[in-house]
Amino acid sequence: MFETYLGTDAGVVRLTTSGVESLGLDDQRISAVYALRDARGDTVILAGSYGNGLFRSSDGGRTWAPVDGGMTAPAARTITPDPTRPGALLCGTEPGRIFRSLDDGSTWEELAGIRDLAGYEEWFLPYSPRAGAVRNIYSPPGESQRLLASVEVGGLIESRDGGVTWAYVDVGPDHDIHHIGGHPSDPRILYASLGYAALKSQPRGDGAPQYGGIARSRDGGATWTKVETDYTRATIVPPARPDLLLAGPAPHVGRMGRIVVSVDEGDTWEPAGTGIETPMEDMVELFLAAPDDTVWAICSGGRLLRAEPADPGAWHWRSALPADFKAKVEAACFLAG
Repeated sequence: MFETYLGTDAGVVRLTTSGVESLGLDDQRISAVYALRDARGDTVILAGSYGNGLFRSSDGGRTWAPVDGGMTAPAARTITPDPTRPGALLCGTEPGRIFRSLDDGSTWEELAGIRDLAGYEEWFLPYSPRAGAVRNIYSPPGESQRLLASVEVGGLIESRDGGVTWAYVDVGPDHDIHHIGGHPSDPRILYASLGYAALKSQPRGDGAPQYGGIARSRDGGATWTKVETDYTRATIVPPARPDLLLAGPAPHVGRMGRIVVSVDEGDTWEPAGTGIETPMEDMVELFLAAPDDTVWAICSGGRLLRAEPADPGAWHWRSALPADFKAKVEAACFLAG
């Protein structure tokens, strides 16, 4: 059993067996959400808005308060457990920064070493005046002090000392990194989802390299190979099917997407979009693995899809939302137990 919390363009909601329950912040666009149980067993929910900072509820969403301690970035893009420190949390933000909390999200401290990266001042976003965005944070299995973070548009960055110091990981010419993930048991296998944008210092036009797609590393990030060239925001190796790779590429930004699957780590692909139109009206923004082994897909148009793990070609997607649900989903999290 698990609970599902959603961040939407009209606040936070909880999925129930009979539909959805509004948990407030209706006037906020919630771009990141995370739920946990504190030492007393109470449900704590963190809701990151797009522009007005973090909000926190210590009573399961009945009441909310803004988080002021240490959170200096206005827009949250991801909230996740910190694999380098048991019980800690990380929040990736816009502008491109990462913050850590040691007290269930009540207070935060910036991992300031990111700002020491050469070229940090060049990070940007095509759709926002803020300087870059940390879209997700990933730690390969067995590498307890290594953090990888996707920066749109700035590059793939890593720390090998739990977030104190940072360096770039060279993914060829691509710096528009939408997501970094990998194999659930093999730290050598990594996948970077790539957009079409380039830093202003990079060449564009005739003779410029091709940006975008999916890059694969089989040596922990030392070298990379392009296995897809269409614009991509989401890939996942389903924990229940680690022999597969799911991806959601699209030829155009935000539209005409598809869901595809690979049995050979991206060398070849086949359709995995039964139950939805192809091409899609939008595209997959993020894949999430739920505690029951299902895979969920947040779409750029605000849809939320769900599928059981299956053999290649047998993935069947259904909406996870009631038919009359009008808000657009931007984030989701699961709370087991």
